Amino acid sequence: MLKVDILAAPESAGSILYGLYDILMLPGVAWPRVVLGEPGESLIRVRIVASTTSPFACRGGVPITPHVTLNEAADGDVICVPNMTVPVDECPYGWFAEEVSWLESRYRAGATIATVCSGALLLAEAGLLAGEEATAHWAYEKTFRDFYPDVKFCPERILTFAGDEDRLVLAGGMSSWQDLALYLITRFLGPEHAVQASKFYVISDHTEGQLPYAAMSQRIQVEDQTINECQMWLRDNYAVPNTVSRMQELSGFSRRTFSRRFRTATGYTPTDYVQAVRTEEAKQLLETTMSSIEEVAEEVGYSDERAFRRVFRKRTGTSPSAYRKRFHYSRFGSPH
Repeated sequence: MLKVDILAAPESAGSILYGLYDILMLPGVAWPRVVLGEPGESLIRVRIVASTTSPFACRGGVPITPHVTLNEAADGDVICVPNMTVPVDECPYGWFAEEVSWLESRYRAGATIATVCSGALLLAEAGLLAGEEATAHWAYEKTFRDFYPDVKFCPERILTFAGDEDRLVLAGGMSSWQDLALYLITRFLGPEHAVQASKFYVISDHTEGQLPYAAMSQRIQVEDQTINECQMWLRDNYAVPNTVSRMQELSGFSRRTFSRRFRTATGYTPTDYVQAVRTEEAKQLLETTMSSIEEVAEEVGYSDERAFRRVFRKRTGTSPSAYRKRFHYSRFGSPH
């Protein structure tokens, strides 16, 4: 029997923790009963593990009653780490020290560790992701860039693999726990059980990745006042021609100095930043209007519709038309 331990803490999201718990209890049990009318036996032992076995509430007041403590959990084949809420604008150093130490010891003992969303931060804190590819919720891209620069963060990916024999499995945004669960079932029990779980829970994977869901941070940095002024100017002038040259002129810097200062301050090259801002504005138009793609392109600063389509696909992983089909307000129904 595969042994799976799910790490819990007050900062965990109950929906992810219990979602993983429920679906990993399924293989061998639900499908025979539903389809064949016969009882089955679970193929996975699932436990909730925490620093204490005393009941506590996780995010939103969801009650948790752990089965065993960290010190007692020493035989898990797979450790699942749900998201652990760390604000994206706060330093993650030192958070969850006890849990991080336990995860490191379990990995050294041969366990596979699988994380969802910000759970990846615990592996980064343990030093297990140095030089490796990793993913988490796309909003943590800056967190990884600022605090774990030796990690190759991939915000577009739903799943990444790292460590010895791919024993570190990282899933992206919050609902990617479903992708992770199906992957783990496939890896350890076989695709037949993953297909059954997918059908039973009516879920599928996010084959398109995270980029269609990602959004650019709208926060304006304040450390570099000159670059701050350029960002503020761009807010109202993103559609004018030659925006990068206009910002450089506004800064008074040489092109090389401007590019260096801009990237240091924002994490973007000037061209990438302009493209990101224009793409975000285009998303809003695609979500809220039925303007033609050509009209959207022109409104955000592209006279060449083909160039707009190329930039949009590069930044979102999908076409403007497909994005509208997925996210237009009409798809979500009227509030009345």
